[in-house]
Amino acid sequence: MKDSGWPVKRRKWNAEMWVGYGFIFPTMAAFLVFSLIPTIGVIILSFFDWNMINTPVFLGFENYIEMFSRSEFWHSLWVTVQYVLYSQVTKIILALSIALALNQKLPGMKLFRIPIIMPWIVMPIAVGIVWKWILSPSTGLLNYYIQQVGLPTVTWFSPGNVLQSIALVDVWQYFGFTTVLFLIGLQGISPMYYEAASIDGANKWRSFWHITLPLLRPTFLFVLVTAVIGSFQVFDIVYATTQGGPGALSKVYYYLIYEKGFQQLQMGYASALSVFLFVVLMIMTMIQLRVFRDNQ
Repeated sequence: MKDSGWPVKRRKWNAEMWVGYGFIFPTMAAFLVFSLIPTIGVIILSFFDWNMINTPVFLGFENYIEMFSRSEFWHSLWVTVQYVLYSQVTKIILALSIALALNQKLPGMKLFRIPIIMPWIVMPIAVGIVWKWILSPSTGLLNYYIQQVGLPTVTWFSPGNVLQSIALVDVWQYFGFTTVLFLIGLQGISPMYYEAASIDGANKWRSFWHITLPLLRPTFLFVLVTAVIGSFQVFDIVYATTQGGPGALSKVYYYLIYEKGFQQLQMGYASALSVFLFVVLMIMTMIQLRVFRDNQ
């Protein structure tokens, strides 16, 4: 009886296995074709000199040596770091503040949840084009209203304000998504912690510092990892508003990759830049995961 039952169970298990493989096949195929193979191709291409026309010429590590010796590489990296700090610090503080307000049991608060997420679904290139007009120093809508209240106008994309202006556009588009993430984290905190803290005499600030922030640590981890990765890859807004100018003051790292690869046709050098960014983001992600795990 045992021998007769075993083949049936085995065939059933095999059928379930192949059904499972069938369900995951589209996702795995898309990952293989659009992520894994191009990534491997970029890594290989970073060791070659190729202008997309002639035959690739093997250079070894010359692209990486040249990359580290060029001032434009370090400049674009520093510009990107500044942009990340401007945008992410502002975004996280604003999103957490709004999430705390939306989490209150007040009438009408739920009506604000949909409008704040709407900018996130708009294409970044369209957002950049619209905000380039809004922040225009002469005909911009924002300067018009600033002038109406008697304040001096601002040259938003001037050398002293260009990175802050681009960061402003990024914050406007993505703070709603970050707010929703924080709101989900806040709603996952049980009210009994706050009730116990109030019985012990803790005020709202102490409850926030000792209950809310520690229990939001997983949300902070997800927000930081995704936000830093996304900010280091900023391109659309820069391309639509300043194209790296004035001068090279807003030439972020991704714009340098675009410039070298598709304007100057230095695909090997652009690939080396991409590989370096991949390694940096991977190391930063591992550091963030390690820090949050140690503090858990």
